[in-house]
Amino acid sequence: MTANQPNRFFTHVPARLAVGVAVLVAAVAYLLVTGLQSTAVYYLTVSELRAAGSSVYGQPIRVAGNVVQGSIQRDPTSFVVHFEAEDASGRIPVVYRGVLPDIFGDNIEVVVEGRYGETGVFNASTLLAKCPSKFEPMQPGGPAAAQAPAGRLPS
Repeated sequence: MTANQPNRFFTHVPARLAVGVAVLVAAVAYLLVTGLQSTAVYYLTVSELRAAGSSVYGQPIRVAGNVVQGSIQRDPTSFVVHFEAEDASGRIPVVYRGVLPDIFGDNIEVVVEGRYGETGVFNASTLLAKCPSKFEPMQPGGPAAAQAPAGRLPS
C-alpha cells in the first residue's frame, strides 16, 4: 500500500458504525416497548369500569373509589377482606388478600390494582389507601383567632 492509496478499513468504518448504532437503537426500542406493555395498567373510576363491561375482564386494571360505609368484612385467619368501592355512579365488590394499610376503613379513598372478573367482583392484588388530610383551612373566629388578641400576632 502506498501513501496515495486510501486504507480500506477506514473507508468502511462509517458504514459499520451506522449499522451497529441502528442495531443498538432497535434493541433498546424493542426492550422499551415490550417492557411498557407488560407493566402498563389502565386506571379507571368505578363508573368507567362498570361501563367497560366485558372488554376489561381479566385485564390488569387500577380502580379508584371510596370504601362504602359498613361494607368491610374481614377474615383474620386468611387475611381476606371483602368490601365495596364506590363513586358517584355506582359500586363494585372488591376482594383483597393481604395486609391492609393502617388507615384502611369506611369512607377512605382507595386505589385497587387487580383484575375484574366475569362475576362482577374485582380481585385486587394491591390496595392503596389515600391518607385523609389532617390540615383544615383556618376559619374566621377559629382556635387561632381566639388565642391571639385582635391586631397582634401570636409570639
